[in-house]
Amino acid sequence: MPRPKSSSRTELVDSALNTFWKKGFHVVSMGDLVRETGVSRSSLYSDFPSKEALFHACLDRYQEKVVTPAFGPVEQEGAGLAEIRTYLENLLGRAETSTAPYAGCLVLNTLAQITPQEGETLERLKAHGKRLHKGLYQALSHENQKHQRLDEAQIDALARFTLISVQGLWAQSRGSKDSAPLRQYCETLLALLANRLGVDEAGIHD
Repeated sequence: MPRPKSSSRTELVDSALNTFWKKGFHVVSMGDLVRETGVSRSSLYSDFPSKEALFHACLDRYQEKVVTPAFGPVEQEGAGLAEIRTYLENLLGRAETSTAPYAGCLVLNTLAQITPQEGETLERLKAHGKRLHKGLYQALSHENQKHQRLDEAQIDALARFTLISVQGLWAQSRGSKDSAPLRQYCETLLALLANRLGVDEAGIHD
């Protein structure tokens, strides 16, 4: 028997988000969602015509609840390497305070599972990467103004390198309870960025 119905659509989506995040998009069944959300199957379908539609709502909620609090500093006007450090600290902090084995990034986990035929879901997942790339590009471009060492193409390449590095950090954090190697990784990444931009590393510490 399902639990009493969630008191709000947000609670329903939050419960479904946690389920998709822990188990994976294709592994989760409607039965799993009924149990985890406490909402009957008919009620779920009244709000969401398919599992995909509910998952898309979860992706939107993931951006709001997880990505924006962590990545928001990088997207602020005038952000630079210090804000990229803050973002990395936010990622590490989330992994370190998790009471269960950390699940990593919902977007990356799902990208590893879906097929090219799942076009709408794939586009939503790709939008996440575009958001991160845009924020990183803007922050690195602003930092580059201090010494003007790189042109736009080089900044773009550095932003993509940083994005791939962050994605690697997310993947490595899955199930990890030892943050020391992850912190060392972040320090190495920040040192590389500072060196490429000709910035004193002391300037990117809080």
